[in-house]
Amino acid sequence: MKDSDWLILSELYKNPNMTKVDDLLHITQPSMTKRLQHIEEEFGVTIVNRTSRGLIFTPEGEYLGHQADIYLHFLDETHRELARMKNIGDSVIHIGSSYTYSKYELGELMLRYRRQHPEGHFNVITESSDSLFRRMLDGTIHMAFIRGDYDSSLNKVLVSRNNAYVVTKEPIILSDLKSMTRIGYSTNHQTQKQLDAWYTEQFEEPAPANMSVGYIDVAWQLVERGAGYVCCFVPEQYEGQKRLFLTPMCHRDGTPVSRNTWFFYPKSKRLPEAQVDFIRFVAQDLKEKRESDGTQEVIV
Repeated sequence: MKDSDWLILSELYKNPNMTKVDDLLHITQPSMTKRLQHIEEEFGVTIVNRTSRGLIFTPEGEYLGHQADIYLHFLDETHRELARMKNIGDSVIHIGSSYTYSKYELGELMLRYRRQHPEGHFNVITESSDSLFRRMLDGTIHMAFIRGDYDSSLNKVLVSRNNAYVVTKEPIILSDLKSMTRIGYSTNHQTQKQLDAWYTEQFEEPAPANMSVGYIDVAWQLVERGAGYVCCFVPEQYEGQKRLFLTPMCHRDGTPVSRNTWFFYPKSKRLPEAQVDFIRFVAQDLKEKRESDGTQEVIV
């Protein structure tokens, strides 16, 4: 049975007057009569009796009129809920973020965005920068905060630049490292290449791989216990959090070993409005931050 038939039943049950219902639903009386006959045939019952006093609903007709109200209410609620779910889905911002950026910086950025866009929802994928960059290229995600300089046709805005340090429990001079245990950790290919290249530049030999752990937090914990040292890029938010010593890692010409963090997003792909708003927000947020710091914006 069509939804329009349920509507006819509902309105006729509320107001058993064919002429008034015809006018309300903008259908002719012959069409109304034909639809009622079709409904009666479908259910095998008589819905109304025509008397000198007008239409009188049979018990079966009253039941169907009541069920019509229930069905139309259900239909209306279903449409409303699906529309609500669609709106929420459209407002979900899917972003990728490297582990350290998620831990030290992404949360504050999300809070700042939510103050301006309280309807926004986030779905954050935290993976290595190598993995996030591959996701960007295959379109699995549409934006990401990625550590390291990756070449592609994607748009990218420089978010931050962090310097590398040798992290130790006690103060050291660099020559001490040759007799100490180096603690490695899981990181992206570019970062590992930079750190190993620095060691080779300093000591003219391959970087050792004495010990390796999954996360940098675990590596720092081992350093705190005197197990060795870690070469890593240190976020500004990290400095001073632990009682560890940071020795700057510099090239032989004195320039610091540094790593960029970029915000990647597509050039021409059509995105949901919420994600476009977030891209604009990030660009503006970074612009304001650089103006306060006196640094220059970099967009590629």
